[in-house]
Amino acid sequence: MQCSSAIFPTAVVSTSTKKPNLVRRLRKHDWFARWEVAVLGGLAWALLCFLRYTTRFEVHGLEPLSEAWKSGRPVVMVGWHGRSMMLPFMYRGPGAYILSSTHRDGEIIVRAVARLGIQATRGSSTRRGVGGALGLVRALRRGNDVAIVADGPQGPAGTAKPGVVEIALSSGAPLFPLVFSARPCIRMASWDRMMLPLPGAKVVCVVAEPLETDALATGKRDDDLSESLRLQLEERLSEACRRADGLVGRPQEGT
Repeated sequence: MQCSSAIFPTAVVSTSTKKPNLVRRLRKHDWFARWEVAVLGGLAWALLCFLRYTTRFEVHGLEPLSEAWKSGRPVVMVGWHGRSMMLPFMYRGPGAYILSSTHRDGEIIVRAVARLGIQATRGSSTRRGVGGALGLVRALRRGNDVAIVADGPQGPAGTAKPGVVEIALSSGAPLFPLVFSARPCIRMASWDRMMLPLPGAKVVCVVAEPLETDALATGKRDDDLSESLRLQLEERLSEACRRADGLVGRPQEGT
């Protein structure tokens, strides 16, 4: 449940002039970077808390995930990028890791969710991606949970990346699809149509039936089977979206 830095923009800086403006010059300094991360991370946390405590929050289908937490079995929690914002509040496990961007915006989000027992390994789909994925596999093997956005960080929305399944296969951890819906809410004009609950909204998190990968973890890799798991993950996430939308009384969507 990696949170998107797109909903917590840091600064909008004009690039129309040849010389960098004051904000650009300041952002090059380490001291300003530390200050920016601390302040904006705190503001992001405040926004999340405001939304959590001004909305009616429900979780459906949590029992299998709770059983995994009680047994000490690590899990891979997977959601859509645009439906991830409220998911950290449903986490009750021993400690989870997300894959965070190496960009400063990623550090801001890490600061925001750290108070919920969620840590980060650094990487992205374009920079240090292999190292980031290995960090998540190591976290699972240490007994920690992992949270991933299946279609992030750049989409296309509603298409699960193969790497999500590979991380689960490498550790034998089950894949738990989970999403949220809210009414009333705003769907932002971003590639993922990020869902932003409004104060007073009903927020429902839905945990779908898990996909087991432990039987494949020590066996020979089967590309057809991996693709089958990826497609099943997509379908269960889309169905979870439709169920969550139905529970809050909004038009049903798959992403």
